[in-house]
Amino acid sequence: MKAVILAAGRGKRLYPYTKYIPKCLLDIGGETILEHQLNNLRDCGINEVVIVVGFGFEKVEHFLRNYDNLGIRIKTLYNPFYQTTNSLISLWIARSEMNDDIVVINGDDIFEIEVLEQAISVKDAKICLPIKRKPSYEEEDMKVVIRGDKIVEIGKTLNALPSAESVGIRVFKDTGVELIKRALEEETRTAGAEKKWYVSAIQRLIKNGYKIKYLDIKDLFWMDVDYPSDLFKARLNSSKLLRKAYEERMLQVVETGQ
Repeated sequence: MKAVILAAGRGKRLYPYTKYIPKCLLDIGGETILEHQLNNLRDCGINEVVIVVGFGFEKVEHFLRNYDNLGIRIKTLYNPFYQTTNSLISLWIARSEMNDDIVVINGDDIFEIEVLEQAISVKDAKICLPIKRKPSYEEEDMKVVIRGDKIVEIGKTLNALPSAESVGIRVFKDTGVELIKRALEEETRTAGAEKKWYVSAIQRLIKNGYKIKYLDIKDLFWMDVDYPSDLFKARLNSSKLLRKAYEERMLQVVETGQ
């Protein structure tokens, strides 16, 4: 399995913290968001990662040159249109790398490793979207409508009341990979494609009758870092996330003797 991390955005809502550095390099307690994601991917056995970069790409690539990426292959792809486009174009740029089962992660997400472990372990799902139920939802939340065991609508603006928030970690397996690639290609040819999120390609699949399964992460911790208040919350929770990840890595060392 491969991972694609979408980290091209300008992060203007996080000003002044992102005035000079991309938000994936923001510190959340001695570890950048990107480092947190890469460590979790490595600990889940994912050894190939493609990162779509844009704003501050030089800083991201400099960080990666100094990152201890033992056991993981990392490649960057540059989105030259990052100032005027959204995640649809970033993932479309990475389509040639989507030649295996993939997990797509937003570059501003932090999460307990169990979220990723459970997402990639879901059986009999070509496309699986983790979700988080909340008492209420914000306008900027990427929301879903659920009917039975599948998602019937996804987006920030819905035609029905939201059932949950869509977590920024999404898994595509087997034929699901080709389905999302084809949907990406079709979506990039629509009006206003440059401003769309890549979930519009998932919504296209839903409209065409494809089943999109979901995984309820329940009480597991996950959040995306969009605003300064989010960064503060992420840092408050960082000690728990980092300590847990460190303990799991140490346990692996003890068990394998490496």
